[in-house]
Amino acid sequence: MTELKLPELGEGIESGTVINIMVAVGDTITLEQSLMEVETDKVVVEVPSDAEGVVTEILVNTGDQISQGTPIIRLQGGDTAQEMETPEVAEIKVAESDTAVLVQEAQVKTEVVNKTTSKKAAVSEIKLPSLGEGIENGTIIAIHVAEGDTIAAEQTLMEVETDKVVVEVPADFAGEITEILVKIGDEVGEGTPIIKISSGASEVAEEEPVAPVVEEKAVEVKEVVKVEIPVNVETTPLAKNDAKRNGRFRASPLAKKVAREIGIDIATMPLKSGSNRISVQDVKNYAKALNQNRASGGGAAMAMATLPDLSKWGAIRSEAMTGIMQATSKNMTTSWSNIPHAWLQEKVDITYLEQKRQAHKGAFKAKGSSLTITGILVKVVAKALEDFPIFNASIDTQNSAIVYKDYINVGVAVDSDRGLMVPVLKNANEKSITDISYELGNLAEKVKSKKIGMDDLDGGTFTISNLGGIGTSAIFPLVSFPQVAILGVAGSQTEAVHIDGQFQPRLIMPLTIGFDHRIINGADAARFLKHVKTLLEDWFMWKL
Repeated sequence: MTELKLPELGEGIESGTVINIMVAVGDTITLEQSLMEVETDKVVVEVPSDAEGVVTEILVNTGDQISQGTPIIRLQGGDTAQEMETPEVAEIKVAESDTAVLVQEAQVKTEVVNKTTSKKAAVSEIKLPSLGEGIENGTIIAIHVAEGDTIAAEQTLMEVETDKVVVEVPADFAGEITEILVKIGDEVGEGTPIIKISSGASEVAEEEPVAPVVEEKAVEVKEVVKVEIPVNVETTPLAKNDAKRNGRFRASPLAKKVAREIGIDIATMPLKSGSNRISVQDVKNYAKALNQNRASGGGAAMAMATLPDLSKWGAIRSEAMTGIMQATSKNMTTSWSNIPHAWLQEKVDITYLEQKRQAHKGAFKAKGSSLTITGILVKVVAKALEDFPIFNASIDTQNSAIVYKDYINVGVAVDSDRGLMVPVLKNANEKSITDISYELGNLAEKVKSKKIGMDDLDGGTFTISNLGGIGTSAIFPLVSFPQVAILGVAGSQTEAVHIDGQFQPRLIMPLTIGFDHRIINGADAARFLKHVKTLLEDWFMWKL
């Protein structure tokens, strides 16, 4: 009797979920035959057989969490040196038809001759990970490895360009590349198999070919009928409490991770009839359906106008929009068509603030960062969002609810040669201006060197658009869905301000708050903007 155990799933991968068992008790299997599929949080691994024999017991079930060394199957035969006898087979009748199959006792005697040992490697299939929230696919622009290469965990395999960023795809574990499944120029989406890696080997018994001797006693087979029963695939809502109560609800680790990242409560998702498991594809399909419903119910659809023939009036030239430009176009159209915008303006006297900034910027430069108005604005806005949480919220139109976030992530609009990008400072309210200034410098460098990643761009709850460096006198920015507000900053100018009976030159910075009028009214917007003004004008109300 041979007991097969789960081999190594890959470096750094401790466990996985059994998602498919490909053999049954009584099956005769061969060396390297796939027994089952195990899904980790990164890849799906096919588990091969280390020996030949007859399956006598399957020790795991679909949905089980298992790790390296877990017994999964017992075989009769395999690497034992004893005679293998099949169990007696009782009479079997197919109830769905009048046809019966009668199998009388048969004994099979097998003599095992010589045994050798060999190394059998488990081949894992690496799939393209999530490219970022709302990004379905990308184009492979570079492949950094070749078949036969031995790679280390986290080594970059290829680069995929999306409509926002260029994503470097790392290896999930070390091993030898056996096959590259994609090529440069291919359009790939999350879950696309990209590379096969041999990730480890285990020593197994290998037997020389054996000639079985079969003693049969009158085996009569009248007819075998295969009946296929059609299955209606439906979806039924699964209540969260029911899912936890009945214990029949399962989801793969990757499905749970993706659902958590995009803000979906996986316990409320619908299940396919007859299934008790939610896959990554189920999560993606559900999220897509939610987006389609939101788009259809959130405002009138905008018909895109057809461009007329402009060459009739003179020479023209056409340049393709970058992926980022296309994404900006799509996002701005979505925001404008779904969010009823309103704006309020305020002028802020930053004379004293600018004096203090000039006095402290040398100390910041000595530490490798720059004390900028943008950095100060991030700190001030983060404080204001703590005091006015509605400006940090989102609208759930499907459930007629306002979603408040307990985190404050401030995005800062940055102009680049590839288009508009908005890197995000996570948990800005918990950081000092020193930390914020240093992080802003790093993000700006990433944008400039085209090393910005989706982690740097995702998760924003509020945005600042500062055009002060260009010198505009006013700005009316668009709120970025699903946010509900944005702060626009125009160029500061010296103006004459009447103070204590006389006009004095003061440095004035114009601010504009753009907001979603569905949940923020004008009075609240005015209070928020006045609060920001007070924080900027009174240096002592917040810490440096």
